Amino acid sequence: MKNDNFFEDVKRKITAERLNHENQKIFEMMISKQKQKDYNDEMARKTNYYQQKFKFETNPRKGHEFWNVEADAFKHAFGSADMALNMGMRGSFWGGVEHERSTPNNPANEWNMDSWNNHQGREIAKEIKKEYGDNFYKFSKQKQDDIVASKVMYRMQQGQLITHPNDKRKYNGIGEMVGEWALTQYNKFKGKPTGYAVPIQDGNIFTPQEIGAMSPEEFSQNEAAIMQQMKYGLIQDQCVNYFGYTNPVTGSGHIYSRENIGMMSTDEYTQNEKAINAQLNTIGIPANVELESACQRGRGLIYVESYTRSDGTQVKGYYRSR
Repeated sequence: MKNDNFFEDVKRKITAERLNHENQKIFEMMISKQKQKDYNDEMARKTNYYQQKFKFETNPRKGHEFWNVEADAFKHAFGSADMALNMGMRGSFWGGVEHERSTPNNPANEWNMDSWNNHQGREIAKEIKKEYGDNFYKFSKQKQDDIVASKVMYRMQQGQLITHPNDKRKYNGIGEMVGEWALTQYNKFKGKPTGYAVPIQDGNIFTPQEIGAMSPEEFSQNEAAIMQQMKYGLIQDQCVNYFGYTNPVTGSGHIYSRENIGMMSTDEYTQNEKAINAQLNTIGIPANVELESACQRGRGLIYVESYTRSDGTQVKGYYRSR
């Protein structure tokens, strides 16, 4: 019995050390533009290597060989799987979010393609961990890469990757959208503590009514902000009345805000994903500023303060319908 406890303690310590190591890698990658560039260059070199081996499609445009073709899909799926295997699922998720966020004027269909393939890469990493366990890390780096590459190619050949932005399949990436928004707002307002939820576009979330009432000149002036908000699903009808709302999955009146979702860990998001998607398809995903306004205007909402359950579980504050 003592031996069992000893081994369990060792296992917990190893797991904690591995998690801390992954967290350190994520942190270093997120704050260093040079590390991001080096990693991107490494993935480009490996994509080129496997293109020579598998002969997947490249773009004939010089300097854009890996853009919006099979090579692009391979690079994203391979890189996402590599990050998941070496920095954990959170590292892969946030690496993909930061890469898409930092791409200037990224069209929605290209974001969809890249995010879809990033997700496929994380699924490949799960498959490898299930198949090989820790033995995977005993292989040479070349053999690890070959395993990942072969699984990426299998999915590409089976049509599971998106290899062109005109593909009609849509990636329901509310986590990525909220993550990109959260990082953008953090970078915009870091060092400026306010004590309140960070405003969106300097506090102004456009409503359909406001956009419809704009003159052509006003729309032109605000077009960039409107397009960004539409991309992230921020534009909702702010006159929604939340009274009596229940989530179709959970049956509760708990309402997820963009800030709530942006602060979730990967595990928390996975546990709540079905409920979040159900809310997205009914009342959308509002920001805290919208929910606060709805509370003040008597639109069927109350705020539940943070509390501790009898079993010691901490529950964060949240909005719910009346």
